[in-house]
Amino acid sequence: MGVLQLTSSTVATKDGASLELFTAPEGGLTARGGIVVVHGSMVTAELYKDLAVRLAEELHVPVHVYNRRGRGATSPQPADYSLATEVSDLGDVLAHTGSDAVFGHNYGGCIALHAGRELQIGQIAVYDPIISFEGSIKAGWMPEFEEALRAKDEEKALAVLLRGLQTAGPISKLPLPVLTVLNRIGSRTPLGKELSRLLPTGPAEIRAVVAADAEAKGFDELPLETLFLVGGASPEYFAEAAQKLDGVLPASDIAILPKLAHDAPTRPAKPLIDRLAAFFAS
Repeated sequence: MGVLQLTSSTVATKDGASLELFTAPEGGLTARGGIVVVHGSMVTAELYKDLAVRLAEELHVPVHVYNRRGRGATSPQPADYSLATEVSDLGDVLAHTGSDAVFGHNYGGCIALHAGRELQIGQIAVYDPIISFEGSIKAGWMPEFEEALRAKDEEKALAVLLRGLQTAGPISKLPLPVLTVLNRIGSRTPLGKELSRLLPTGPAEIRAVVAADAEAKGFDELPLETLFLVGGASPEYFAEAAQKLDGVLPASDIAILPKLAHDAPTRPAKPLIDRLAAFFAS
């Protein structure tokens, strides 16, 4: 099988903005339907293109991934940005593509789960969604993060962020000065430069997660076909969120994937691809 070439297009939103969309067009360039991938915080759709291609090849359906606000050719975050902005944008992408299946990672998982309570979505799968239940995410480190951003000290800001979210594995636990120095070295790489550029999108997104705090019981409105996955090597609070939903979420499954870290969808890890392919094929 040849490697799929992603096509690009633009999605117009209800508020007059535009979203940059990439599609792995299994089934032809004009194929509609398939799965929409919602990427995480402070990254771009670029990191999820391999995931889109792998899923499209496995399932023989188009898989779409779009740049959320503030990335690539997509419009900036609006002044009144909130989680409602993201849910509305996802709705516009679903309408544009004719899709009714969604996969979300990290903040994208939060968007997908909240969207499932409002939009007509048939299948939802999430991996390590960062979502607050009953005050579980307080982000007390946010003032220090924003102060570092105002001072244009992106390396320190990233260090504060990594320690706060604990999503970089053991590195996240290093003392702040040590982590800051490591970030200064990493910031010279293409990926480091891109992450530094996207850091300013972080405060609004993190505040949106905290502001959307909810009781787990409210998510019993989700579609019957909902899959909640957690990486076995991910920070513990992702598993804690899964436990809160266990018995409430009308899920096809809630499972921990052994040895997978938080960044598994950007690799993309075979166990994750296999699990998603089996779910979306059902």
